[in-house]
Amino acid sequence: MFKKALVAIDASGPSMELLNAVGDLKKMGMQELIIVHVIRTELAGIGLGNRRKEFLKNIERKKDEFIAGGLQVNVHQPIGKPSEEIKHLAEEENADLILIGSLGEGSLVRRIFLGSTVTEVVRSIKKAVLIEKYRQKEDSFSRVPIFREGKPTTVLLATDFSPSSMYVFDTFLENPGVFEKLILISVIDEGYTEEQVQRNRDKADAKLAEWKAEFEEKGYEVETEVAVGVASELVVESAERNDVSLLAISKRGRSMIDELAVGSTADHIIRRSTRPVLLLRAK
Repeated sequence: MFKKALVAIDASGPSMELLNAVGDLKKMGMQELIIVHVIRTELAGIGLGNRRKEFLKNIERKKDEFIAGGLQVNVHQPIGKPSEEIKHLAEEENADLILIGSLGEGSLVRRIFLGSTVTEVVRSIKKAVLIEKYRQKEDSFSRVPIFREGKPTTVLLATDFSPSSMYVFDTFLENPGVFEKLILISVIDEGYTEEQVQRNRDKADAKLAEWKAEFEEKGYEVETEVAVGVASELVVESAERNDVSLLAISKRGRSMIDELAVGSTADHIIRRSTRPVLLLRAK
């Protein structure tokens, strides 16, 4: 699915934990890994050389491990504003995927990138973004893996049937064999009359049945859901109830707003989900 991935980290424990997601990325087709640590401009003074040395020392063992496992690995440590440097490097290197992280409860983790870097990256980058999730116990963090031993790899695909959201379906249709099971979900606005809701439910059921047949031809096990209510709440609830490995959603829905808008369905899902979220943008 993604041959070249960029993982952006800082010196914090949760951020360094992102490097343990490389195994998941390899199963999703990654062959080349770009590791980037941005030194903020305001910190690029006294002791800069020591910070660079410490960072390189911390990742050297992991880098050697990744290379021994067959990956091509490049490390970058630019100076500047983290979100801008990440975006620039992703475009310059033509990365297929950006890997960042957040807690499973509440707002995006500030400790992973100080300030609003995570939010800025999610909203501005025109690349696929995988938002890893963490569980926190006291002062320690553990990453929520996508591929779990003894568990089927299940992905929830949410759609409003806009062209952009259907790109999510196409991505998985074109990459069979990575995941075992799909749950296709569409949420209908509850603000219609009862008759309109039923008509929209029937239309959604019919569309999802067509996609179900296509996915099953590719070897997936497939279930479909049509719900009525608030999309962000019901998508997250379904992901929990079905114990999915990953949520896959589009950055842009029917509003056709290019950037991820504050308060949008995607934004709420990213913030509330305890499962990793794959955010895709139609090319």
